[in-house]
Amino acid sequence: MIKLMRRAGAVLVAAAVAIGVAAVPASAHMIAEPYTAETKFFHTAFRVTHGCAGSATTEVRMQIPEGLHLVTPDPVPGWELKVTRAVGAGQGFGRVVEVTWTGGLLPDHEQALFGMGFRIDRNAPEMLWFPTIQKCEVGENRWVEIPPTMEEWHVYSSAPFVINKAW
Repeated sequence: MIKLMRRAGAVLVAAAVAIGVAAVPASAHMIAEPYTAETKFFHTAFRVTHGCAGSATTEVRMQIPEGLHLVTPDPVPGWELKVTRAVGAGQGFGRVVEVTWTGGLLPDHEQALFGMGFRIDRNAPEMLWFPTIQKCEVGENRWVEIPPTMEEWHVYSSAPFVINKAW
């Protein structure tokens, strides 16, 4: 009986979390899908949910947090991909510090995924923030703020995040 009650409690907690996450796209933020990394090699995709007040998205520029290695962004058809490293841009050595997708055109009312894989270092923080600037034909959205608590994430122009559960 106790085992059944524990299992039911776990199911209720999981359902509450799922409902909260399902509401995230409605808040019109840029979000990672999936957003919980349970292994050190992880792949996610960042969903752009809208343009800039009616204007189409033309660039997505994302900062890469400390503690990530072997960052491999996914190409997006119709977009150019640029990787900036701590030591120079393009090919070469150095930690990837920024990834930029440019040259595409994502209408305001459409959504798209910008994916990437990476390896999470043992010393990486639990919250991996990816401050992102979304440029549009007119204007931009700055998803760069790190809220004081996760409960306030939807209140700010908060950066997309991944929760590090790998280690």
